[in-house]
Amino acid sequence: MRNSASSRALRGTLLRSSLWLLLGGWVGSWLFFAMVIARTAFQVLPSTELAGRVVAPALTALHVYGALAGVAVAGLARGLRRSRLLLWLPLVLAALCAYSQLSITAEMEALRPRVWGPGGDELAAARYRLLHGRSMLVFSAVCLGAVSLVFMHARADASDAIQGELRQKS
Repeated sequence: MRNSASSRALRGTLLRSSLWLLLGGWVGSWLFFAMVIARTAFQVLPSTELAGRVVAPALTALHVYGALAGVAVAGLARGLRRSRLLLWLPLVLAALCAYSQLSITAEMEALRPRVWGPGGDELAAARYRLLHGRSMLVFSAVCLGAVSLVFMHARADASDAIQGELRQKS
């Protein structure tokens, strides 16, 4: 009996530790990108075109991490028997990351030569600006969603701890 309780406790600790590492990496990297990397690139580099070329690979890495982390966080939420919201929200965020990378970013990259190349196509530039705004909206939604997951999982951990204490007292 004691071995089974010890095994369940170890499993729960591993699941929660993995969850917090993934969420911390997700939120931390996205906030660092928004507050430091992108800002610095657009302030320091001589053109927005060059800054975009520096920022784009980092954004790709964030999208890939967000998509993978979202799926993993959902799996950990399931393993921890968390609410449906804590299972589905990270999957929605993962889908948004994939959509942004595969649709928005891909179209922006295809437009880049027409916008920044010789002659600069004004129609392509207008579409690029629209896509950039959409990209920033999706980025903000994913970041806000990931921060929300931190608070919701913290609340669930606190609730689990209280229930554990009540079981021990009875």
